[in-house]
Amino acid sequence: MSFSQIAQLPHIDGLQLGRTIGKGSFAFVKRASLEVDPSTVIAVKFIHLPSCEKQGMSQEDVLREVKLHSRCSNFVNVLKVIDCNLSDPFLWIAMELAEGGDLFDKIEPDIGVDSEVAQFYYKQLIKAISYLHDTCGVAHRDIKPENILLDKDGNLKLADFGLASLFKRKDGSKRISRDQRGSLPYMAPEIIYCDGYYADMTDIWSIGVLLFVLLTGETPWELPHEDDETFRNFIKGEGKLDQGSWLKIDFVELNLLRKILQPDPEKRASLDTLRKHTWYQTNPKFADENGLCKNPSLLAEKLLSKLKVSLSDADYLSSTQEVFANQHAKMSFTQPLNRELAHIDSLPANLRNGYSATQKVTCSTNFSSERELMTQEPFSTKRIQEDLASLQFNINDMKLMPNFSSDRLTKFFSTDDISVILSDLENALVAYGVRVSRNLHDNFLELKRQIGESNPYPVSIQLKTYDRNKLPLSGSLVIMQLEGDLKSVTFERKRGDPLEWRRFFKRITVFCRDIVYVN
Repeated sequence: MSFSQIAQLPHIDGLQLGRTIGKGSFAFVKRASLEVDPSTVIAVKFIHLPSCEKQGMSQEDVLREVKLHSRCSNFVNVLKVIDCNLSDPFLWIAMELAEGGDLFDKIEPDIGVDSEVAQFYYKQLIKAISYLHDTCGVAHRDIKPENILLDKDGNLKLADFGLASLFKRKDGSKRISRDQRGSLPYMAPEIIYCDGYYADMTDIWSIGVLLFVLLTGETPWELPHEDDETFRNFIKGEGKLDQGSWLKIDFVELNLLRKILQPDPEKRASLDTLRKHTWYQTNPKFADENGLCKNPSLLAEKLLSKLKVSLSDADYLSSTQEVFANQHAKMSFTQPLNRELAHIDSLPANLRNGYSATQKVTCSTNFSSERELMTQEPFSTKRIQEDLASLQFNINDMKLMPNFSSDRLTKFFSTDDISVILSDLENALVAYGVRVSRNLHDNFLELKRQIGESNPYPVSIQLKTYDRNKLPLSGSLVIMQLEGDLKSVTFERKRGDPLEWRRFFKRITVFCRDIVYVN
């Protein structure tokens, strides 16, 4: 059930609300435009206060987030807060719109991003955190890819101050923190081990983990604790980074990570030290003298160049062999969460009417000559070629490289009948151990009858499972009809590691390659 079904959204003077562009456990974000100037577009976050209370968050806790975010938003690399107000049962926050979408959606698992791109975002993040610490006295406390957004030119925008805290007193002295907050893989070890710690130094540790993710496409460990074997080996080796994923990292970046990922916060590099490091001192070629992007096309090309979904025979065979191996070994990924069945559901009417229909595909593989004949379909391919998601199917066709957009990259397109799409998705989910309510197409027809609409789209398949680290992974597969026979299948993450979610998307997509639209 959506929040708009629980309570009516408040009216905000001067704003025209548009489609939903993000949602979470107790909040969602809508696109909005000024009534006097529809070309001016912003984002409005609606926080459902009763849902927050159920999760142990008081209204004071929610207001603290807004106050701290507002305090820190007067900086180019921090998402700007424009206005906010309480309108029972919601708190709404009008914010700058991050037109470039999420950074996590653009990181290829096990590969990462181009080194120069990683340097660009590292430098912008250092500047943002320096502003928070030195000027605002605020520690972010939750630095991770999900909380880094991009503007239309690809510049970093730090967001989500839900765990932030005011660590610096008026006299400049630091408060000692004792609470345990943050996201486990990015959390500094002193948060777990120590009775008291300085929150600003935990931000620096998190920057190091984020940099590792950018460079390798994976987190260095699940938890910075001796119970985690990878972290235990890291500690025993006294930070000697010469095995596993560390081998992917070049010397200069490795030197930098050694300075940041010091388990002892007293030995950890300060922001001032990091700003003096040679990697910070050099500028990527697409950045200007202020560190902002001066060539969005080049940045987009480099950022997206690592993204790839191969539908070749070799990758299909490799993927299906992995399925059988996992089933035989009973890997954690095949274990459903709370034994809940994946089931088909209808989105609320306000979302069905508000979904964007600007998706596209340009895909080229050789596994089916029959599939190549689909280039003669009557719908317009130009529109769908401008969607970033198409690039991961044909990354070599750089002449079609667009600039940044908020379009979700975990999606594919199909011209097959809905019965075929649902059948293939059902088979793929079952193959990967996600328990599914059998015959999704019959469920779809019943849903269509119940809501009494000739066009029930978009509909979604809700699912819950575990990732390969035995951590919860949940979301939905949203199917939308675009034009003619063209449909999009979007994988929308709700909970879990975004890298694991992309791995899941790739596995299901490769398994379903026969229904993926190829241009």
